[in-house]
Amino acid sequence: MQGQIVDRNNIPISDAYIINFRNSDKNTSRANGVFDARVLPSDSLVFSHVSFFRKVVSIFDILKNPVVEMQLDTININPINISASKKSDYEKAMENIESIKFDFRPQPDDAYTETERMRNLLNTENDVERAASYSLNLLQFSPSEEIGKLINKRKKRKEAKRFSSTKNIKQDEPK
Repeated sequence: MQGQIVDRNNIPISDAYIINFRNSDKNTSRANGVFDARVLPSDSLVFSHVSFFRKVVSIFDILKNPVVEMQLDTININPINISASKKSDYEKAMENIESIKFDFRPQPDDAYTETERMRNLLNTENDVERAASYSLNLLQFSPSEEIGKLINKRKKRKEAKRFSSTKNIKQDEPK
């Protein structure tokens, strides 16, 4: 089967990649946008190109219209000026920040002065420290710690029984 790949202005797209997943047949379009593919009526072809959106088309649709139109995939970016300069990266970054009028310093959203803000911060920190110093930990309990203590006691008892000097020894009965 043959077909042609074009953009929306009917300009042929060369070097587009065509894949038939059923039989793993791969091909590329020629300079005039024409492509060849070995297909069955139930197949679908995937068309991809670096400058266009990927498109899946069934063979039935290609038989009705052998021209496949792909949509351009473009990203608009701001222009970049490239020039030779001996500026440091910091100087270049500061120029960029100034050019977009961005103030990177945090701006407080309250009506306090710097002194009042610092005083409030210190008072809050002092209150937190004071509350922490007044609080008491009346009960500290860790289940894993308690289990560990019980296991150590049990081991010590076993060791003590093994090496005890007061073992029960059967005494021979008098004859």
